[in-house]
Amino acid sequence: METENTLKLIDFRVSKKDSKGNIQEQVFGINVYKVKEVIFRPPKLNTMPNKSEFIEGIINLRGHVIPIINLQKRLGYASDDILCDYFIISECNNIVFGFMVHKIMKIRLIKWDDVFAPPEEIKNSYGDLVTSMTVIENKEIMLILDFEKIISDLDENTIDIKSHVESMNSAPPPSSDKSKTVLCIDDSGIARNMIRQTLETAGYDFIEAVNGIDGLQMIKNLSDEATSEGRALADKIGVILCDVEMPLMDGFTFTKTIKANPLYRNIPVIIHSSLSKTILSDRGNNVGADDYLTKFSIENLLASVRKFL
Repeated sequence: METENTLKLIDFRVSKKDSKGNIQEQVFGINVYKVKEVIFRPPKLNTMPNKSEFIEGIINLRGHVIPIINLQKRLGYASDDILCDYFIISECNNIVFGFMVHKIMKIRLIKWDDVFAPPEEIKNSYGDLVTSMTVIENKEIMLILDFEKIISDLDENTIDIKSHVESMNSAPPPSSDKSKTVLCIDDSGIARNMIRQTLETAGYDFIEAVNGIDGLQMIKNLSDEATSEGRALADKIGVILCDVEMPLMDGFTFTKTIKANPLYRNIPVIIHSSLSKTILSDRGNNVGADDYLTKFSIENLLASVRKFL
């Protein structure tokens, strides 16, 4: 069973051939909450006009047309004749895609404090496609992919965030006694940059942390600073915007920790994740979150922040 500060990952494999023709498997993981279903590879894929080189085609799954991404190609593995037997049908940021993989192994229950940021060797091989990693039995490395980035990279119409916010006639928030500073906690640099652009264009101040542990330390430091100045913590932080899937401490555990501390509990916490709204609301309510958003909607993000500032 899933417990506090743990996550369930589907262990899947993507294969490639080395220079001698031997097949090598890399272990990957995807959060079960992002998986709608796993299916066997259908006999054929329908072609898709003007498709990305990484989209193998489309399938019609019970009346829903779903693009299929070839992970082997996207990860930079040389194309070969190893057949992908399974499709992982995933929903991230309210978008449904399929991912071709070679094997589905099992569901693993992993502690978040056993998940850590990838070293430089992994970053050099995979760039920013890998958000974190963990070690499983036989000292094998499981890489956790940034499926949101894989999907967003396929969107040729990248949003000009600054222009989009300005087009909403978003004046800076009215003055009040509350701090206009938003603490964003997210392990994805790309996500933090998008959120920073959105909030700063709308007139908010922005500070950031890369995981729940880092965020807690930042809040403690700001609380100590406020106390030494004879001020309230609310003068330093107006709202916390927190991702869920982060190494060391996930967003639900972070929120529960904040709400259990009388010094911090009055700071509004908005959970902001690529998981579905149903999952966010169910678990968010249990840990005391003040709001929950599915990434990434500029309108919804600003509307939620304005509720509290």
